[in-house]
Amino acid sequence: MTRRDFNALGAGFLAGSAFSYGATPQTDGSSGAPFPYGTHVYREPSLPLEQLHADFPILKRLGFSMVKIQESWSADERKEGEIDLGRVSRVVSDAKQNGLLVYFGVTMEQAPAWLWQKYPDCTMRYENNQAVIDPTEYLLPNDGKPGPCWNHPGARAAAIRFIETVGREVGRYDNILVWNVWQEIGFGFDENVGRVCYCPNTLNAFRQWLQSKFTSLDNLNGTWRSAYATWEEVDPPRVFYKVPPAIDWRYFMENVYLGDAVRWKSDAFRRSDPHRRKILAHAPGPRYGSSEDWRMSRAGLDIYGCSCYPGWGEFQDPGVTSEQRLKDSPAPYLQMLDNALKWDYIRGASVNGEFWTAELQGGRASGGITPGRVPDPGDIRRWVLGALAGGVRGICFWNHRSEIFWDEAYGFGLLELEGDRTARAEEAGRIGKALSSKDPELFGRGACPPAKVAILLDEGLWNFVRSSGDLISGAFVAQMRGVHRALFQSGIAVDLLDSTDLRERGAQYGSLILPLPISMSTALMKQVRDYVNNGGTLISGPFPGRFSQYGFGVPGEMPREMVELFGASHKQILTIEDRPGHPSQSSFKPENAKALRLSATGSYSGSEIEPHLYLQYLTPTTGTPLLQLGSETIGVQNRFGKGEAILLGTLFGQSVLDGSLHNQKFLAAILKNAGVMPECEAPLIRRRRTYGNRAAWFFFNPTRETVEQRVALGQFQKAADLLGSDLVVESGAVKLTVGPLDIACLLLS
Repeated sequence: MTRRDFNALGAGFLAGSAFSYGATPQTDGSSGAPFPYGTHVYREPSLPLEQLHADFPILKRLGFSMVKIQESWSADERKEGEIDLGRVSRVVSDAKQNGLLVYFGVTMEQAPAWLWQKYPDCTMRYENNQAVIDPTEYLLPNDGKPGPCWNHPGARAAAIRFIETVGREVGRYDNILVWNVWQEIGFGFDENVGRVCYCPNTLNAFRQWLQSKFTSLDNLNGTWRSAYATWEEVDPPRVFYKVPPAIDWRYFMENVYLGDAVRWKSDAFRRSDPHRRKILAHAPGPRYGSSEDWRMSRAGLDIYGCSCYPGWGEFQDPGVTSEQRLKDSPAPYLQMLDNALKWDYIRGASVNGEFWTAELQGGRASGGITPGRVPDPGDIRRWVLGALAGGVRGICFWNHRSEIFWDEAYGFGLLELEGDRTARAEEAGRIGKALSSKDPELFGRGACPPAKVAILLDEGLWNFVRSSGDLISGAFVAQMRGVHRALFQSGIAVDLLDSTDLRERGAQYGSLILPLPISMSTALMKQVRDYVNNGGTLISGPFPGRFSQYGFGVPGEMPREMVELFGASHKQILTIEDRPGHPSQSSFKPENAKALRLSATGSYSGSEIEPHLYLQYLTPTTGTPLLQLGSETIGVQNRFGKGEAILLGTLFGQSVLDGSLHNQKFLAAILKNAGVMPECEAPLIRRRRTYGNRAAWFFFNPTRETVEQRVALGQFQKAADLLGSDLVVESGAVKLTVGPLDIACLLLS
């Protein structure tokens, strides 16, 4: 289709009245707009467009309000300047005729062949200056990532020109709901992370950024303790990463470079879209341990999000029934826990709670030659309700029918390649109808109330940890995950907070948890001291400030600021696992390390916790011993100003991941003393989201038995089950029944 043909087609479809979403019954106070609930339908290589034309009425009947299109630059600008948007326009117009909104994404890393030929120097480069060359025009793998280096002026200008054309021409359709400027932000393969890009354009941009940050070469040399004579000599690490420049280099590539690419793509749509629709981008998943997602969500986006494939890697015998799996397999419960962390993380990173489940597994993960288990209706229900409980304001499945191409063939689809129904698609549709009919505004605009406790993240800390090797970075992430799991299983709502927001938002949290602050900047130490001094309770893992932001040690192995805060000085570190014991360091042998228990003192007397990997022996000054190993102090608590600082000298999260409850109960007891209580009575776990005078309460059943529990409604007078189960309200409460490892949702007003 030529551009002239496209313009004529667009004019015909756009003439007349504005796009109608269709009549949908609403509750009082609802805006009438449907909840964004859809499924991916198109990318190249695609099903025939005639098939999609026939499928759209099926999707509308099932209960979807939206379809997703993934457009590929290489497919639609085969020759420079000759942009043909006919195929994607036909899909958009077909969706419009069926009353479906469109979530439209561009895939710019999948660059056309002419770009590589015109600009052979636009390739990214590894640390050894080898070009990252794989100019295949297929979406597999990784949607073309890492793609061109976007610091190349010619490549960036060509990409902007293409996006602006899409914005102008496709943007005239009024059923476009949102633009996705980057599907799964990043560099693609794991081996690319930290290895790109060392091309001249990016090195020049890095040096310019350093000049802006440090203002002078003397300041940079003083901070890094380096000896560069000119800015041109400054070079990021290429082999050994345990050096100060690695902290700034990793931050630059993964926060500045990626954030800048998200921003200029977003700006191109804003300049060209006649209706100025919202801009979205999403991550492949949270970068656990990092706060990079906080920078991405603020890079000119209106909506942030991430992908979610809970069943990936679950290659279970297809003959195992759903009942057997719920009874015998840990997978459903682990998925529930992992998804809760995922959505808490992305919600924390989002701006004003605007985030989506941008891709949600619809069929078996993977496919082709390593087919996974086909999800059943219970999986779909847990995944969708769990995402809604986390606060998402839009959901899009991947995808409506099974994939057709190679490794992903026969995977991911709500529907198979033939037929118009499956049990999982019907369940997805049933939930979609409920969301659109009962209170779409509550789910489309409602937010999770702020928690009373937050896990504190810091990007400089993360860059130090992962530059230090797999042992400590793996322990760091496990500690954070274990802390979150302990809180979730205790029924305590938790937020994730980036250190850049601590000064502005920290006061809203009664308690903060620093899982493993082994490296701390001067600014971070001051902020956590101010937080405690103003009345907060800080719970820290071991080694606070053992290293400076750039990896330098401090006298006494613990900064004076931290000694004052926690009321204890550092005595010694013992490694109790993962390496042989040594007589000069420890009497603990590897075979008995797992049997160690630390005894709590004072008001926590009688409690024990299980240590992991490290023990930090402390010498109390103004602090009171909290954990003991024999006569040695491993944990302290200290009044500081109006608040309290607690230092636990071991990694207390790992045992929670291993299934132990000792550390979970101990952490819950500390928080109880700080005024942080569970959301509801065990065994059910409650999560909430509210909008105006309405609320949705989600109840997770973490057990393998059906739970019947009386739930008090508090200020609310009316209650209904989102999915239509009968409820009886008596004396301000309902009797709620939740099946094994399932989730229920009450709508309250």
